[in-house]
Parts: sequence; C-alpha cells; structure tokens
Amino acid sequence: MSIRRRPFRFDRDLDQVRSFLLDVFRTSDGLHYLIPTKIENEKHGPCGPDHSPADDEAIKIWQLEGSESDILAVSHRGSAGNYHIETRPDLKHMERELFMEIEKLEREIRDQQQFRILMYTVDPDSERITTLTEMGYEDYGLHEYNYTLPKDALIPGNPAPEGFTIRGLRGEEDYPGFVDVVGSVFEHCGEHMTVERMRFMAEAEFYRDDLHLVAADEDGRFVAFCFYRFDPLTQIAEVEGVGVRQEVEALGLEEALLSEGARRVRKLNPSLVCSVEVDISDDMNGWLESAGFLRSVTMNMWGKMID
Repeated sequence: MSIRRRPFRFDRDLDQVRSFLLDVFRTSDGLHYLIPTKIENEKHGPCGPDHSPADDEAIKIWQLEGSESDILAVSHRGSAGNYHIETRPDLKHMERELFMEIEKLEREIRDQQQFRILMYTVDPDSERITTLTEMGYEDYGLHEYNYTLPKDALIPGNPAPEGFTIRGLRGEEDYPGFVDVVGSVFEHCGEHMTVERMRFMAEAEFYRDDLHLVAADEDGRFVAFCFYRFDPLTQIAEVEGVGVRQEVEALGLEEALLSEGARRVRKLNPSLVCSVEVDISDDMNGWLESAGFLRSVTMNMWGKMID
C-alpha cells in the first residue's frame, strides 16, 4: 500500500492534526515525538520571524493512498533537516515506507548531491529503532529528554525568594516588560520578540495570560519568566520556556515559576502536562525535576548520509 503526502495548511488542517495527535496519545498513553502546541507554535511562536504560508511547509501530513481523511503520520522538519515524526500506533509497520518517502522529500528540498538527514527515536519505540538500523541510519546517541508531570505528583512549594513576586501577565500593559525580559535571556529572541509579536502570539489558542508568568523585583521590573501553553482541544499543556536575568541567577526563581505554573495548569484538569525536547545538557532538566516533573522518555538522534 503506497503512502502519499499532502501539504499542511494552518487554517485548514490545525484541528485535524491536533485531533490525530490526541488519538495517538490516548492509544499509546504518551506523545513521544510531537505535541499539539508545537504545531500551533509554528505560526504563533514568540521568537521567530513573522509567519508566512511558506512556514507551513515544515509540517507534512502523510496518508495512505486513496484515503482522504485518515492520517498515517505527521512530520515536523527542523531547519537542519531533522524530523520529529508521530505515527499511528497501529500502522508502525509502515514506517519503513514512510521514511523512504521522507528521504525523497528531503532530496527535493536540498536539491544537492549529498546531505545528512536526521530522525529521532524514544526508548519505548523499539520498532522504529529496528527500522532505522535496517535502513542504514547511525545512532548518534542520547540527544533530548521528555518530561511529564504525573497527575498525582506532589508539586513542591518552591516559594519565590524574598523580595520577588510571581504573577501572570495582565494583558497588553505587561507586554513591553515581558518582551524585554525574554529578549534579555534568549539571544535568538532579541530581533523578533516585539510587542506586536506578543499581540500575535496572544491570538493563539494555546495562549493564556495567567499561564505566562513573570517574577518581578521590588521595583516591579520583570527579572524572570516562565510560560506554559494549554491546548484547549486536546487539554495538553506544555512548559515552553523558562529564564532569568543574569543578575538574579541561582536564587531559585526558575523552580518557583515552574511550580506556580504547574499549580495553575492543574486547575484546568489537563490530560497531560509535559516539557519536551529538553537538551540533555540544559539546566532545564534540574529545574523541571525540582518542580515535580519526571523524565518520561529519552530521545536519541539518528543520522544517515543521502547521496
């Protein structure tokens, strides 16, 4: 049975893709490679350039030939030719053919004689590990972690350090301060993180002022931030970013913000609270664990040279 790809269009396909990912989560009791907020973030994320229809090309929908509605898999291509791919659990046996089609796609994108394509495996997915090995991919080793907050987990108190207060954003009046603190921590956000971008991000379904937290000092200046996203269709929540200004590092603000955000998200009765694609060397690992999150899967990167 052959596989075909169809282009993703945000305004047309967002709900169908999110519903597919929710079905995967319900069937397999986990989302290993893609979460719904990543799909919406392709358009409404805070730190990239303004969205254009060409940005939709990073996402592809894969279907069985002759099917107009059922999705076999959804892939997300990173800028380095690295693919996060979520496949229907009952069709895992078709991943070899799927990956061959993705290799063809990458040849079209690269239009060059030789290049490297990258894919990922998580530790519970032994079938994909076997498939990639047989297809000549090399395991480059441990690359990222995914974390989840168990529903019955005790969320540590982690109070704000003396002299600081934690609160959610209060609408547009807080946007300039939020833009400033995010840009000061994440260098790659400095150019694109603007008040206008904040307004656009706030149009996303995953956005909630009360889940975009800041820590303010005694003068009211924002010195740290943490934002959770909450997808209303799937009820899946994600920790997207945490950061503090250099002058207030190592005071415990990261852990305090994560714990406060977890308490707020839990009131929404989420189906899943997670943090995904956390680099193994990132300080985020320790902060998440200090806020009650547990490492749920380890993710390895695999690569192959394509001639």
